[in-house]
Amino acid sequence: MRYTPLLLCAVIAAPTAYADIQFNGFLSAIGGTATDDPIRQYEDDITFRQDSIFGLQARADVSEKLSVTGQLVSRGEDDFATELAWGYLAYEATQSLTLRMGRFRTPFYFYSDFLEVGYAYPWISPADEVYSLQFDNIDGIDLLYKITLFDTVSADFQAYFGAIDDEFILNNSGEALDAQTRNNVGLSATFGIGDFSLRASAHNAKTTVHNFDDVALPAPIGSIGALKNILEGQAQAAPALATATNKIIANLAIDEVDTSYTQLGLKYDGQYGFAVAEVTNLDFDTGPAADQQRFFVSAGVNIGSATLFASYAEAEDDQVDLSQPLNAVNVGGGFDPIIAVLDGVSEALSVTSETTSFGIRYDFEPGAAFKLQFDNIEIPDATNPSKTKSQSLVRFGVDLVF
Repeated sequence: MRYTPLLLCAVIAAPTAYADIQFNGFLSAIGGTATDDPIRQYEDDITFRQDSIFGLQARADVSEKLSVTGQLVSRGEDDFATELAWGYLAYEATQSLTLRMGRFRTPFYFYSDFLEVGYAYPWISPADEVYSLQFDNIDGIDLLYKITLFDTVSADFQAYFGAIDDEFILNNSGEALDAQTRNNVGLSATFGIGDFSLRASAHNAKTTVHNFDDVALPAPIGSIGALKNILEGQAQAAPALATATNKIIANLAIDEVDTSYTQLGLKYDGQYGFAVAEVTNLDFDTGPAADQQRFFVSAGVNIGSATLFASYAEAEDDQVDLSQPLNAVNVGGGFDPIIAVLDGVSEALSVTSETTSFGIRYDFEPGAAFKLQFDNIEIPDATNPSKTKSQSLVRFGVDLVF
């Protein structure tokens, strides 16, 4: 099943116009259950919130070249609280060049522009391992430039600058931290020829998490801030430890950390099937957050109004060894409790998982698709991290555009 880019970017097939304002919408009503332990916010009973979403978009043409777009979104994972996901003005300087200012989608991925429009892709949701960066939208300015090369190759470029203020959710505990990025700058380029598309992007920013010291740790330590105080006390009691403890304390902060992100993807979308592969890399110059190496591949065949697909995704993050300075001076095992806590922090800020998925999409009405997907997820066993644990997730639902 082919998903026309114009349809996806506009969100809707046939918008309803009132005066100079166009209204579009999308809806995903998704249910699911974890067949074993809870995973990815799903329980071992069927629930209908995590991937359910409703969005309403309005566009007003102020003049022939100037327009305003806003998008309100309610997500089940946020108790269906409504937020302004997009809100920007666009100026079409030429047929090829458009300038935008306001809040728009951060162009991290192939499917960024329609990330929340489930109808735009065959899966219930894109691979969690790759599509899990939490800063989906950015406040700033960008330039969109479209051109045709050699009469056959379409080329789309996007350059942007901006800032983000949002919550950062810890992987294991689910704690919400006050995070921001500044001096965000990025460039993406997409080239298309026939049914094939190639996309590459690069991004850089300064990342800060203001309340990282408040992150809870096991008793009796209590928090990251308390751990820092313990390390400072150790240095004062034994000055020879100052070098090791100061290095750890510096690494237990996320304050204007230079952060870089790169992406490369290749996609085929033909009459009889599709295939896509995407690789991403996220690096932090300093701090406790793990460097991320992620990828996914997916392919499917179209049989009438149905699409059968299979996918594989992998996350293998490179943990920061926070305890390494203490290991060198841990004579007699006196620092074993602190080392264990530091190793736990490193683990909480990294992801190791493999997901194999199979599913079907059936377009039963224009603008409406039923989906069923089975995920087998391999993650480290909490009781024995050297081994993996297999868990399953079954999801189903309907995606609409209207």
